[in-house]
Amino acid sequence: MTKGEEQARTSVWQSAWKCLKNNVDGIAAVAAVTVALRIAVLIPVLLCADFGGGLPAWLGYALAALVYIFGVIPMRFWGREKMRRMVYSRHLNHHRKHVYKKWLITGLLRNARGILWGLPFLAGTVYFTVFRARLDVKTFWTPIQNLAVLVGQEPNIGTGFTIALILMAVSGLLFVCGWWRDLPFEYLPVRSLGPKKTLHWSRRILKKYRKEMRQNTFVNFFLALPAWIGLGAVLVPYALAGVDFSLNPELVLSQILRLLRSPLPDSVLLMLGGVALLLYVPFWALRKARNTALMGALMKESAHGFHSSHSSHSSGQESAEDAEDAENVLPEEPQAEEEAPQTVPEPAPMPVSTPARNGQDDAWRKEAARRAQEAAQKAQEAAEQAARLAYDAARMAREVVESKQDEP
Repeated sequence: MTKGEEQARTSVWQSAWKCLKNNVDGIAAVAAVTVALRIAVLIPVLLCADFGGGLPAWLGYALAALVYIFGVIPMRFWGREKMRRMVYSRHLNHHRKHVYKKWLITGLLRNARGILWGLPFLAGTVYFTVFRARLDVKTFWTPIQNLAVLVGQEPNIGTGFTIALILMAVSGLLFVCGWWRDLPFEYLPVRSLGPKKTLHWSRRILKKYRKEMRQNTFVNFFLALPAWIGLGAVLVPYALAGVDFSLNPELVLSQILRLLRSPLPDSVLLMLGGVALLLYVPFWALRKARNTALMGALMKESAHGFHSSHSSHSSGQESAEDAEDAENVLPEEPQAEEEAPQTVPEPAPMPVSTPARNGQDDAWRKEAARRAQEAAQKAQEAAEQAARLAYDAARMAREVVESKQDEP
């Protein structure tokens, strides 16, 4: 690894921290849009379930899928593009033509490749959520009891359900690892590259930097761990309080299923909102900023290495195009805080100009502090507004569910 490559690697964390410090308002805006889009996916399901006037539930799920496909998937790349501009602190060389189409096609391709790893988990989730309400008890629990027979245990519901939970946990972990494996897809400049070149660069990065991508997966896991711990600290006591484990396994399972069907109390929803604001959003922003800086550095490093090693074996057209693509991702390495160039220093300026320069520096620092304070206030207002919206939505959903239960 050359000295320039080492500098690019070490500047990844520096770029991520600098992005967080200097773009609090922009990160808050991206987070607010992300949360709003997730809430928009749930609205059709709630409307058809509670206010549909006899509309089938599948219609709500179909509308939610359409909102997710044509709203959430393309806007994920919009958020990554905003993050890329904040990381590099400049407007990159982007094309404006057919940008939504590029985001949509690339997003569908990325989701299709990721879902292949999650087919076992999704199949188990669909079975427990959809067929549980449509099948009778005996038919529903027969496959779960058969799981106990496969491992040589007695065919009872408790053992089968334990094995099913283990399989769901393993398949869920496989889903997460498979999804993170294709991570470069989301952090490459889709607007400039297009779907085909994005797939090309994603495969190249995965093939050439396997070790770095594995390390990045562990880094993302540990950055997401505080939010999962906070989520468990809120939900586990609530679940344990609603289930009596001294009963037989069938009654315990019925209590668990009834607990899953019941809405969460307002106090639990408020605690979950606090966990999201304190433990999820800050580490989420750090993960996205770090992944953006890392993919840009690896892309440029790969393009320059490929160009130098293949310049004598090809016409140079493909490597030149790759190097040009890389310039759109990381135009300049962020070397502002690195070692100074080895040049002969120029003579010091006249002392008479020092007070004026110091006055300009003080004014610049005051202006930067004022802008940072305004950005922090805007971020706090946006976070408070998002929390109020989430609380109002949860309260409305709870009132709707209670009104439906009170009806004869």
